[in-house]
Amino acid sequence: MALVALAGSARAQSADKIIDQYLRAAGGVKVLRGITTVRVEGTVSDSATGESGSYTLITKAPSRLYSEIVLDDAHTTEAYNGKSAWRQDSGGLETLTGAESARLEARARYSAGGLANYKKEKIRATLLGDATVHKHPADRLQITTAAGLRQEVLFDKQSHLLAEEKTPDPSGPRGDGERITFEDYRPVEGAMEPYRMEIRRGSGVLRVSVTRVAINSPVDDTIFDFPSRSAQPLPDIAQLLKDVNQNQKQVDAFIDQYACRQTEEENDVNGKGQTKQKTVREYEVFHLGGEEVRRLVRKNGKDLTADELQRENERVEKRVHEYEKQQQKDAGKSAEAKKRKEAEAGISSFLRVSRFVNPRRERFRGNDVIVFDFEPNQGYQPKNLMEGVLHRLVGVAWVDEQARQVVRLEARFTDSMKIGGGLVASVQKGSAFVFEQSKINDEVWLPSYGEVHFVARVLLFKGMQGDFVTRYSDYKKFRVESVVRKN
Repeated sequence: MALVALAGSARAQSADKIIDQYLRAAGGVKVLRGITTVRVEGTVSDSATGESGSYTLITKAPSRLYSEIVLDDAHTTEAYNGKSAWRQDSGGLETLTGAESARLEARARYSAGGLANYKKEKIRATLLGDATVHKHPADRLQITTAAGLRQEVLFDKQSHLLAEEKTPDPSGPRGDGERITFEDYRPVEGAMEPYRMEIRRGSGVLRVSVTRVAINSPVDDTIFDFPSRSAQPLPDIAQLLKDVNQNQKQVDAFIDQYACRQTEEENDVNGKGQTKQKTVREYEVFHLGGEEVRRLVRKNGKDLTADELQRENERVEKRVHEYEKQQQKDAGKSAEAKKRKEAEAGISSFLRVSRFVNPRRERFRGNDVIVFDFEPNQGYQPKNLMEGVLHRLVGVAWVDEQARQVVRLEARFTDSMKIGGGLVASVQKGSAFVFEQSKINDEVWLPSYGEVHFVARVLLFKGMQGDFVTRYSDYKKFRVESVVRKN
């Protein structure tokens, strides 16, 4: 009976305990938190082709990574600079998006900062169960950042050291991403570092033999940035964004003339990063004064009942009437007041609070775009709530060079955002969003896709976590009367 109880206790150990065991085995929290940079050099061979070459990995806390693999004539470089991810190989040089970008960012945040600060960085750990790596029993955990980036990590049950990390890629074959296994740990500056690795992507296997590990050696930050490749001069980024702002005003004027179909997928996430419930809702959407109004028509693949639809119609009608009343009140406002209101959330605010770096020319979905990273302008003090929100964002933007329109925007919070001193609400560090828009009917640019990943607390209630994916389709010109149906 005692043996059975002991076995049950071992199975029941928490993800936090497994991470604590790893931190002690890897050198201790104090040593690991003192590591700012790690440079790994070695040789690499392709198990399928027999080609061999060199391997370099450089990480810098809290979230920068550079990886270079040279196999005979094949040269692949990948990097994440804290704002955007990129890759250069035989296919060219590009800023990464979607699952490929998430894979590199997840690895950067895990590799550069390790797990020594995982609670401070709002990283959630979930115990998934037992596994086997290189014939050794292992504990399998899921690591999830506040931005919803997920990575599996497996720790050897005997040594408690990292045995494998796996970054899933939903867009890849069979949902496979990158899987790296680690062996032959040796002490370096008080920390345990692996000297043998296997990197698997799909059916390919690369074997790495490490020859040198350097901890806290100087690293030039420019190595993580997108390489300059075009001699063609870039436009002035400030003027580019002012043009984008002006064009967005035209979009606001057009958007009230269109209705569309909106499909929203919501994943309600618990405190351990596990999806509690997935809900898919379909809406008919139109705009009033640029504000989105949605009428629910389907939920989880089923049409609303007659009673539910009637309640939706009544709710939307009420919103239209409220808008009409507000329009009458606003009619007397001065032009100066309206101008101040427009400036609150405009690109001009974005220009003041942000610093734009590493601009480059690329092709994105068949079009010429200007891509640039952005980060907070540390020398600027926000003057209102909107500026405070924008001042906490880092990310990357794709702008159509000819149309002067934003094609894609990725951003995340660098710090927690408190509203009302935290009493009203707070959005946690790492919460992130993605926004895309495209040209409709060769006339106007409108939203086409969005993602939101957040950890937040509202009032004094327990924190909330969730993932939302929104797709826009079937844009049509309309009149409000055609959407609000009276019964």
